[in-house]
Amino acid sequence: MNNNFFNEIERKWQKIWEEKKVFEPSVDESKPKFFLTVPYPYMSGLLHLGNAYTFARGEFIARYKRLKRFNVLWPQGWHITGAPIVSKALRLKEGDEKIIKDLKEDGISEKDWEILKTPEGWAMYFIKLNKEAFKKFGFSIDWRREFYTSYLHPWYNKFIEWQYRKLKEKGLITKGTHPVVWDPKVNSVIGDHDRPDEYAGIEPIEGVIIKFYTKYKEKNIILPCFTLRPETIYGVTNIWVNPNAKYILAKVNNEYWILPNTIVIEELKNQDFNVEIIEEININDLLGKHAKNPLTNEEVPILPAKFVNPEIGTGIVMSVPAHAPYDYIALLDLTKDEKWKDFANKALSSMKSLFKVEGFSEFPAKDIVEKMNIKSQEEIEKLEKATQEIYSKEYYNGILKEIYGKYSGKRIYEIKEDFIKELIEKNIALKYYTLPIRFKSRYGGVCIVKIVKDQWFLRYSDPEWKKLAHECVNQMKFLPEELRQVFHNTIDWYKDWAFTHKKELGTPLPWDPEWTIESLSDSTIYMAFYTISHLITKIPPEKIEDDLFDYVFLGKGDENKLIEKYGEIIKEMRREFEYWYPVDLRTSGKDLIQNHLIFYIFHHVAIFPKEKWPKTIAINGWVLLGGRKMSKSLGNYISMLEASKKHPIDVIRFLLAYAGNTGLDDANIELSLADNIKKELIEWYNFCIENYNKGREEVLLIDKWFENVLNKTIKLAEEKYEKMNFKDVINIVWFDLDREFKWYLRRINNNPNKEVINKYIVYRNTLLYPIIPHITSEILEKIGIDPLSLKWPETEKIDETIISLEDYVKSVRSDIEKILNIIKKKDIKEIKIIVAKREKYEIFKELKDKLKEENLENIVKELINRYKNYSNLIIKVKNNLGLIENLFERDLEIKALEEAKEFLEKEFKAKVIIELEENSFEEKAKNALPGKPAIVLK
Repeated sequence: MNNNFFNEIERKWQKIWEEKKVFEPSVDESKPKFFLTVPYPYMSGLLHLGNAYTFARGEFIARYKRLKRFNVLWPQGWHITGAPIVSKALRLKEGDEKIIKDLKEDGISEKDWEILKTPEGWAMYFIKLNKEAFKKFGFSIDWRREFYTSYLHPWYNKFIEWQYRKLKEKGLITKGTHPVVWDPKVNSVIGDHDRPDEYAGIEPIEGVIIKFYTKYKEKNIILPCFTLRPETIYGVTNIWVNPNAKYILAKVNNEYWILPNTIVIEELKNQDFNVEIIEEININDLLGKHAKNPLTNEEVPILPAKFVNPEIGTGIVMSVPAHAPYDYIALLDLTKDEKWKDFANKALSSMKSLFKVEGFSEFPAKDIVEKMNIKSQEEIEKLEKATQEIYSKEYYNGILKEIYGKYSGKRIYEIKEDFIKELIEKNIALKYYTLPIRFKSRYGGVCIVKIVKDQWFLRYSDPEWKKLAHECVNQMKFLPEELRQVFHNTIDWYKDWAFTHKKELGTPLPWDPEWTIESLSDSTIYMAFYTISHLITKIPPEKIEDDLFDYVFLGKGDENKLIEKYGEIIKEMRREFEYWYPVDLRTSGKDLIQNHLIFYIFHHVAIFPKEKWPKTIAINGWVLLGGRKMSKSLGNYISMLEASKKHPIDVIRFLLAYAGNTGLDDANIELSLADNIKKELIEWYNFCIENYNKGREEVLLIDKWFENVLNKTIKLAEEKYEKMNFKDVINIVWFDLDREFKWYLRRINNNPNKEVINKYIVYRNTLLYPIIPHITSEILEKIGIDPLSLKWPETEKIDETIISLEDYVKSVRSDIEKILNIIKKKDIKEIKIIVAKREKYEIFKELKDKLKEENLENIVKELINRYKNYSNLIIKVKNNLGLIENLFERDLEIKALEEAKEFLEKEFKAKVIIELEENSFEEKAKNALPGKPAIVLK
C-alpha cells in the first residue's frame, strides 16, 4: 500500500465528517460542554509543522473529549492585525527580492502575486491556504465560527471597540511614554516595512545600566555596564571593554561616564539622557586598572574582550564567568595572552556560584562550554546557543544562594523586578532600552530606541487589576501545575503596556482613531466572540452598538427593547455565550506565557464576571525538527501543506503526538521516522481486518491477564490524555501495548481468545482515534463498528492477582534461563518445576495477614511454636518480607504453571513436569517456596 491508500481514506472520512456536521455542536443542556481554543495563527505566510504541533494538541484533546461524551466546541479564527502583513505586501509591490524568494520557496504561483500586493489580499490569500492545511490535517474545527481580525471584519471590529470602551470606563487605560524603534536620520518610527526583512520583528529590549566606579585623570568616573541580568552583580569578576573601539568621556546627567563614540550616544539622547561629550580617550589606558562594584564594593579589573559590541547597550559590560558562557570563554582566551593571563586566572579562580541549577555544577557556564566543546570567542553560534540554554534554565529554575540575603531560596523570575527596583533606589542602576542588534532602516539611518510620548497604555500596573488576575490564577488549572507560580510572578512584574501603534492593520482606537490597537491587545477576549461569530454576521455591522455586547456578554439591558432593535437572534447569541463560556481549555506554546496568556487573564477579569473566567491553560515547548531549530535559512523547515503532500496525514499526526508532552521542554518532530510509522500503520490495518472475530472460545488465565493489561492501558491512557501528555499516550498504547500483545501471542502459541482479540482491536483503535482518526475510523467501519458513535471504553476492575500471576510465570521462565546460563548446558531434556508444600503457603498467608495488625516478633514466635519443622523458613521470611509480597493460593499457582507448561516447553525445547514438593524425590524440592518453585534441570 502506498500513499494513495491513506489519501483515499483521508478524503473519505473528512468528507463524512463535513457532510454530517460532526464538529458543529449545538447548545445541549443534557451534555457536559467542553470549549477549547488555540491562539489564532498570524497570517504572514504559510503555517509550518511547528504551528501544527500546537494545534494538533488542541485537536487530540478535542477528539478525546468527544469520546468521553462531552459536547465539544473547537472554533478557529485568523490573526491579521499588525505590521508584518502590511510590510510584506508593500515590499512585494516594490519587488523586494527576499519576499519573492520566500514566495517561490513556498510554492506560491507567480500568477497569484498580484493579489498579494495589498495587505488585504495577502491576508485573505494565506487564510485560504492555511485553512486548506488545517482541513487536510483533519482538524475537528467548527468552521461556521471562523473569523479574522481588524477592520476588514467589521463585526469583530465592533467587538474590539466595545472591549476598549469598557476598559476605558473602568479607568484601566492611560497615556504615557513608550520605547520604539527609531531612525534619527528621518526622525520616524521604523516598522517592519521600513527595514530589511531579516530585521523584521526586532523590538526594543529593556535592560539595566549598573554604575561601576573608577578613576580617570583624577576624576571619579562611571563605567556604565549594560546588562540584561542585573541579578548577577554579586558574581562580577571583571569589566569588559572592546580594546579596538573608540571611547569618549562624557558628562551624562551631571555624572562623568565613559562611553563608546558610536550610535549609543544618539540612543542615550533619545531616552532623555543629557549627554555632553568632553573628550576622546584611549580605552587601553584603563585596561588593567580597577573599578568598584557599587553593590559589593569589591575592586575588579578592567579587561579587553573583542566580543563586546560598542554599538549595543553602552559598549561596556560586566563579566560573570560562573554563569555567562561568553565571559567564561573570553577569560580562557586571555589566559593564553602573556600580558593578561594573571588577571584572567585570578578572575577565573574568584568565580562565584550564584544559583543552584539542577543538572549543573556550581559553575553552569563552565559546564556548558566544556559540554559543547567551545574553544574561543569566535564560535558565536555555539556561544549564543549555550547562553540561551543557561539563561533560560537559570531564569525559571535557578535557586538563589545565601549571598542574596532575603531573596535566597527563591527563583530568579520571582525576585528580578524587586531586585532591579532596589538597585535603582540605591542610585547604582537605571533602566535603559536598546536593540539586540543594530541595523539600518530602508532610509539609510542606523536604528536606535527612542522614548515617545502621548502613547496609550493598558494599566497592568494597577494593584486592584493585578489582585483580580491573581484570584483568577488561583482558581485555574495549569498543565503543568508548576506554571501557576510563573503566572503569579509574571502578573506581579507586569507594568503598563503600550497597546496602540500606527500604520498597521487592526481596529482603530475608538476615541483616537489615528492609533490602531496592536496585535497582542486585540486578541485577549476573542474567545467570547467565537460563541456568537456564526450569528452576529446576520446583523448589519453599522447597526451594532455597545448595547448588543452588553446584553450578550454581560446580561445587561432591556431584552425586549434590544429584540426590537436587533431581532430575536440576540436571544440565541446570549444562549450560546451562556452555554459555552467560560473557556475550559486554552492550549498554547510557551512563547505566549509572557504576553498573550497574561493579557488573556487580565482582560477576562476586567470585563467578565468570575463564573466566566478562564478555567485551564496548557503549555507546550518550542518545536524542533529532527533535533534542530526550525528555520528557512537553515533549510530545516517544512510547511503544513508541503508535509501533507509528502506524508500520510495520520503519519504526521502520529509524529506530532510523539514529539512531546505538556510542559516547557521543547518538542522534537522526527520526520525520519515517517516511513517506519507508515509501514506499521499499514500492518496494523491488515492485522485488524484479518484477525477480528477470530480465535478460540476457551478462556485461560493468560487471556484474563491480557484483558487486565487492556484495562490498565485504558486507565493509563486516560490519565495521559487528561494531562495532554500525548507522547506518553503513544508510548503506552502503541509501543507498550504492542509489546504486551506480542508476549500474549507468544504465551498462547499464536492462538488468542476471540473475545480478547476483539477487545484488543477495538480498544486500541479507540484509544488511538484522537491521534490517528482516519485509519482507525476505516478499521472500525470495516469490522462493523460505527466510528461516529465511538466512545471511550469503560474500564473493568483490574485484577492485580491475575497480573501478578503472569509476572510469576515470567519469573519462573527467567529463573530457568539463569540456571541454564550458569550450568552452560544446551541439551536439556527435562525441566521439573516443584511447587512448595501447602503448609508453607499457610505460614506465608498467616504471616502476611497478621502483619497488618500485630508485632512481627510476636507473630514469628507464635508461628515457630506451631510449625517447629519450619522454624528456619519462618526466620528466613522474617529477614526478607519481600518473599510474602506477591502470595497466591497454591491451587492458583499450580493452575498458572499447568497452563504455561506448553509455553515453557516450546521456549526451552524440553519436557516440563509440574511436581508437588510432597510427591517429589528431588533433593532440591525442599527449597520450594510459595511464589518461588524449586527448579531441576535434567
